[in-house]
Amino acid sequence: MEREAKYAAVGAFVLLVLAMTVAFVYWYSDARDAKSYVRHEIYFEGSVSGLNVGSTVRYLGVDIGRVVALNIDRRSAERVQVIVDIAEDAPISDKTVAELSLLGVTGLLYVDLLGDAGTKKLTPPIPGERYPVIRSVRSGFDVILSGVPEVMGRASEVAQRASRLLSDDNIDALSRTIDNLDRASRELPETTREVNLLVRDLRGISRDFAQLTQSLQTTTTEATPAIRKAIERVGEVADNLAATSTRLDRLIEDNAVNINEFAQYGLPEVERLMREGSAAASELESLGRALREDPSRIIYQPPPRGIEVPR
Repeated sequence: MEREAKYAAVGAFVLLVLAMTVAFVYWYSDARDAKSYVRHEIYFEGSVSGLNVGSTVRYLGVDIGRVVALNIDRRSAERVQVIVDIAEDAPISDKTVAELSLLGVTGLLYVDLLGDAGTKKLTPPIPGERYPVIRSVRSGFDVILSGVPEVMGRASEVAQRASRLLSDDNIDALSRTIDNLDRASRELPETTREVNLLVRDLRGISRDFAQLTQSLQTTTTEATPAIRKAIERVGEVADNLAATSTRLDRLIEDNAVNINEFAQYGLPEVERLMREGSAAASELESLGRALREDPSRIIYQPPPRGIEVPR
């Protein structure tokens, strides 16, 4: 009997705990839902990925409702219908707009209500199906999502280019370039010294060339009168030669007959005279040689000489 009483006490205690638990849950749920809610429709253009049933609705960061349904708008396949319950005392007006915002770094979204659109672009007005409509604006998160494919494509292209840039051949070429730069930096002082010497030599050559040019100018200046006189004399000589040539032509033309006769008759006589003169010169040479050997021959006749008979 006592054992059954103990079991009854334990069972009653368990039932009491369960009842208290149910009462607490009911009280907590009832405390949360004690407010009255007004249902609204919000239409978003594009994707609402990250927004779920039960996601919060906030106004200036304060929770004022929750999402109760997500549907594709039957009137446009590119538009999403979001049905939300908003607290009746929330300051909702005709100027209130909704946008999607990121909940921390979780990747989840919530509906953020703003008092007015400001500079943000409103979506076209859409009539509600059953409930009042809160117009939406294109959020920064939506813009980011729409640009993600392009950004990813560009990132992939950049990655490919970086891969080609960091290929083994390019790395080897870069290493060789660095080695060449290092070697060039070590040889730079010597090269700089040689360049300085070359510049100094070029300056000396330039100075000598300037002096040579000045000397040539001076010589040219001094020699110009003499050159002019020489040119004038050459001109005079040329004029005299021309005049002489003209005179010779005239003389030959005037004495053509006499010249022909002289060539016919006078030249043979002149030739014969030259031969005879040559013979006379030979005899005079023989006489002079004989007188040098024996001057007495001028006065005395030389004695006869015998003929030597060869033995």
